[in-house]
Amino acid sequence: MAEHVLYWILIGLLIAATVTDLRERLIYDRFVLIGVAAAVIIRMFHRPEPWWNYILTGVIVLIVLTVIAALTNERSIGGGDVKLFAMIGLAVGWEPFLSIFLLSHVLAAVVVFGVKLFRWSSVGKHTEFPFAPFILAAVLVVYWFQ
Repeated sequence: MAEHVLYWILIGLLIAATVTDLRERLIYDRFVLIGVAAAVIIRMFHRPEPWWNYILTGVIVLIVLTVIAALTNERSIGGGDVKLFAMIGLAVGWEPFLSIFLLSHVLAAVVVFGVKLFRWSSVGKHTEFPFAPFILAAVLVVYWFQ
C-alpha cells in the first residue's frame, strides 16, 4: 500500500511539473521538496530495499546529472529535470529509477524523431523540448508494470 501511495504522490507532482514545464519551461522546487519529504516519510516506515539504497540512488543521481548539466551548459538536461530525477531516485531506489531514466529518454527520442521526421525545418540543433512529460510517462509505465 505504501508503494502505491508513494507512486501516486510522485505522479501528482510530476503532473504539476509537466504543466509548468510545458507552460513556463520551469519546474518549481516546491514540487521536488514535497516529493523528497513524502519519500523520506514513507521510506522511514516502509522500504523493500535497505535504506541506504534509496539515499545513495538520490545522491548519486543528483551529483552525476548535475555534473552533466554543468558540462553541457544545461543543453542536454536542465536543472529542474536533474532535481526531478534525484527525487525519483530517492523515492524508488536504484532498479526502478534506472528503468524510469532509460524509458524517459527512449520516449523522448521517439517523439523528437517523429517531430523531426514530419516537421524537419522546425527542429534544429538547438531546439529544446520540455522533458518533464517524458519523465511522467516513464513513471506511469514503470508503476503500471510493477
